[in-house]
Amino acid sequence: MRFPQPVRVGDLLHRLVLQPVESQIILGRVHAVIRDAHGNVMVVMNFGGFYGFGGRLIAVPIDAMVLLGQDMEVVAYTPEQLKTLPTYKASAETAELPDDAILKVGLAKPSH
Repeated sequence: MRFPQPVRVGDLLHRLVLQPVESQIILGRVHAVIRDAHGNVMVVMNFGGFYGFGGRLIAVPIDAMVLLGQDMEVVAYTPEQLKTLPTYKASAETAELPDDAILKVGLAKPSH
């Protein structure tokens, strides 16, 4: 169970995004939180690069991520699946959520 908890969008920004393995591999950092044209909330993160810097932006459904202390984990996608996601580009069909917006995000137990 993920036990969704309320969290401010502004508190998610710049968090490290980890792979849910014991070694806690850094996949990227949270860049923004958006709502798409269908009403889906997505976390825009940079993917690739070095220790969460650089790489390209991708949008991952917020339901595929959980909070782990001060970090986030992608629990519903493998790194190979994340590589296949298209590069995110802002458009008229997406809207960045304000920092004071409240979302419910699941919690995770440490993988180790």
